Amino acid sequence: MDTQELIIIEVFCQEYQIEKHLVDDLEAFGLLQTIQHNQATYIHKNQLVNIEKIIRLHNDLNINKEGIAVILDLLEKVNQLQTEVKHLNDRLGLYE
Repeated sequence: MDTQELIIIEVFCQEYQIEKHLVDDLEAFGLLQTIQHNQATYIHKNQLVNIEKIIRLHNDLNINKEGIAVILDLLEKVNQLQTEVKHLNDRLGLYE
């Protein structure tokens, strides 16, 4: 396992000034995944963007875990639709 790609939960919580129980709650709810390795818990660095969104929604807008899950799902659907529209516009451009 490449530990250079992992961030220790305690360090992450200290850096972002959040409580560890928030990360535990988010994992239990399925909004993020942690990795257990050598009796320590880690977050993979490719999850940082998503976790930062979750923290902003939770702290700045006071949105609960259920609301965050809905928002993230809707954002993913919007991104998929935007990709599909771009693809269709590109295909349409071939016929113009």
